[in-house]
Amino acid sequence: MQYSAIASSSSNAESAKHRRMNTIRLVFASALLATLTTSCAQSPGALAQGKSSPGTASSSTSIANKKSMETSDQNASPEVPQMTAEEISRRMLDLMGKIKTAEDISAKNLEIATGLKVYVNADNPGKYATGAKITDTWFFNIKVISGSKDGKASRLIFSFDDQTHSGADMTSICKVDFDAYKKRLIEFGFQSEPYYGEHNRLIYWNFSRGKVELQISIRGESDENVKHDCVSMIVIDV
Repeated sequence: MQYSAIASSSSNAESAKHRRMNTIRLVFASALLATLTTSCAQSPGALAQGKSSPGTASSSTSIANKKSMETSDQNASPEVPQMTAEEISRRMLDLMGKIKTAEDISAKNLEIATGLKVYVNADNPGKYATGAKITDTWFFNIKVISGSKDGKASRLIFSFDDQTHSGADMTSICKVDFDAYKKRLIEFGFQSEPYYGEHNRLIYWNFSRGKVELQISIRGESDENVKHDCVSMIVIDV
């Protein structure tokens, strides 16, 4: 994307600065929403137990990383939010414990739950997203598509995304592991049941409570610790 040259005079320079910052914000807001439809259309059981092959953990560049790239293209300091895996896991578990209706995952409530700015699609307010950096390798992303008037459920997808697309180990994001998620969700009143595919392969864990359905995909922490189950993606339908 090309930007106008900044004029030499101080007044023109100040005006150009404001235009550039506004353009950066618009570019990032557009980038945030660009992956929503594709991501939300994916099969919720795409990530299975065991260490994934390269590229499996992240189907596209993360929302938060898109912001980093866009701001870097303009020689500006990246303003990518950062949060630990433990913190976002705690916040997501708190949110899941409170979900009863689609309103509980509205853009406003998602901002309150995550403490992050949520970017809403200007052309479709029912689509919105947020995300942040965890490490240089791992980011997390949250994307929502609101349900339609014909009764279709609203869907939230939370994912830990490997920006290297190399099947990186999950040690840095697995301190709150699948067992911790499962224990907390059961305390919240969810019923749990594993879902198996061909050859008795675990595809995901299903959790249900009333009209709320959760599907949690897991994978092993690393080649050295493949039996330690880590959360890779959560799909929430309500």
